[in-house]
Amino acid sequence: MDMSLTGSIIADEALARGQIGLAVADERLFVRQRFGPLSAWLPRVGTPVCDSPLLVHMEAALARLREKGGEIVLPSMRAALEGRRVTISIGWSARAQSYLIVTTPDHGSEQIDRLLASDRREKQLLQQQADAAAARLKVADALYRDIVESSGNLVLRFTPDFRLVFANRAAAAFLGKPQDALIGEALDGLFPAQGAPWRLGRGAEGRSFEMSARDAKGRAFWLSWDIRFLGPEAGGEFQAVARDVTAERRLRVEREKAQEEARAAAVAHERLRIAHDLHDTLVRSIVTMIAEARLIAKKTSDPEAKKALAEVDAHARQGLWEAREAIAQMRETRREDADLRAIALAFQARWPDVAVTLDFAAERPLAAQTESLFAAILREALRNVELHSGAKNVRVALQVNDAGAELIVEDDGAGFDPAAPALGHFGVLGMRERASLAGATLEVESAPGEGARLTLQIFGV
Repeated sequence: MDMSLTGSIIADEALARGQIGLAVADERLFVRQRFGPLSAWLPRVGTPVCDSPLLVHMEAALARLREKGGEIVLPSMRAALEGRRVTISIGWSARAQSYLIVTTPDHGSEQIDRLLASDRREKQLLQQQADAAAARLKVADALYRDIVESSGNLVLRFTPDFRLVFANRAAAAFLGKPQDALIGEALDGLFPAQGAPWRLGRGAEGRSFEMSARDAKGRAFWLSWDIRFLGPEAGGEFQAVARDVTAERRLRVEREKAQEEARAAAVAHERLRIAHDLHDTLVRSIVTMIAEARLIAKKTSDPEAKKALAEVDAHARQGLWEAREAIAQMRETRREDADLRAIALAFQARWPDVAVTLDFAAERPLAAQTESLFAAILREALRNVELHSGAKNVRVALQVNDAGAELIVEDDGAGFDPAAPALGHFGVLGMRERASLAGATLEVESAPGEGARLTLQIFGV
């Protein structure tokens, strides 16, 4: 096949697909020809090229281009082409006595525009979700206050050797025993607490702490205890009053979760904004500097000047590479936010009454996307432990090898029936959906009173 014919066919297809646009203007700056839809930003044939908003007031610059030669490059211009960004290159052909105008898509800027548009949509969605969550929290808070005001606290009195001498009806109902049967019972046996917070001195006025506990039906609760020393006149006894703060903790954790997501969205938005600003300022300036340095190098005959300009060109290209690397890094998720060990240790630091065991065996690092998935599942699983299980022990295990990765989170808490989740609780369902979207599998093994075991697996990481 004739190579010139092949080249003509390829050029025609590129023009038709909008991969390139070509146009010709005469020395009077009137459009003579337009080829391809990507040149549709130019005025129609027979009219001045500077009638286009992108070339307005450029008559003098185009005249200098005709006299001195070279090229004018207009990067990242938003043309009237369905909002697309393009790069425009204009050169003068002395042989044809015409201007050649080449238009190409600016895919980098289009990608940033798409990212920013997606970020705006996500921000709007997060705001709507936050508003809905705030409304639910307000209703839940009102319901919680009503429940607390209409129910009694647990009240206990005990001797210095931590034996009960009194328990009110609410405490007896919680423990599932008659009030009289509780007299003489060991406090540690009824309300076991890690770290022995009951071991208080006689000056323990106003001492308070929170602990997890299970009622007679095995349900998990969080109780906030306030302890007061009644003095020698009361036989050296102590009084402990417990308030059910399960709903408060749930609200607090949900609020922290919403704030965490809002902070992550804000950080992502700011990083994208900075990346966009770098592209529109620093990168564009470096590209312009490179073009101008090369233009000057072509015009000068001074060897020293050519050498200096070559060094400028090399430094500028290095700077351009570094700027683009910086922009790429700005778009990446912060790895410290997905550190599984740090997430587990932070949970242990927040709730020292829960013993956390870590069992990590990673032969290779996790891919960033897999690490983010595992981090999100681990956070949600630990939130569920805190809110619902009343566990005393939690084990977090991670295994990574060439075959894939596996995360296990198990506890000795109250457990539940995975086939019949509690009304209004969507944690397990949300984790399953997140895992499925990422190509992973999530299994939950549990039964009432038997704790829970969550296994997340993904292959070929």
